[in-house]
Amino acid sequence: MRIDTALLCDSVTVREGLLHILGGGITRINRPTFPAPLGAALALRVMVHPTEANRTHELTAYLLDQDGAQLAEVRIEFGLNDPSVLDVGEEASLALPIGLHNVAIPGEGSYSFELLIDDIHQRTVPFRVVEIKS
Repeated sequence: MRIDTALLCDSVTVREGLLHILGGGITRINRPTFPAPLGAALALRVMVHPTEANRTHELTAYLLDQDGAQLAEVRIEFGLNDPSVLDVGEEASLALPIGLHNVAIPGEGSYSFELLIDDIHQRTVPFRVVEIKS
């Protein structure tokens, strides 16, 4: 199992198993004051190998600041409704949208989302938050 797509974006929805991403690939967020809402979402695609398709899995997204302090945590259980539909050797593609619009960002700096599946680190999504100077 692996996360093959992980984008910080303005918005994400799923239709018919496909990610519909608006403003994907955010690496810098500008805010006029702090604390401020993150105002973003994570668009994830998880590829599930047939040997892992017959059980439920847990994805955890930790938001860390530049010092490694945990600011937020999101947990999602996921799995295949019917693993028998996979052909031999075929991976399942699961689209997972994670809304994070109300997560608070305390101030300027470097941040990252650390993504784990079943407690195994899969991806890091780094970004920077900058105060808008008027």
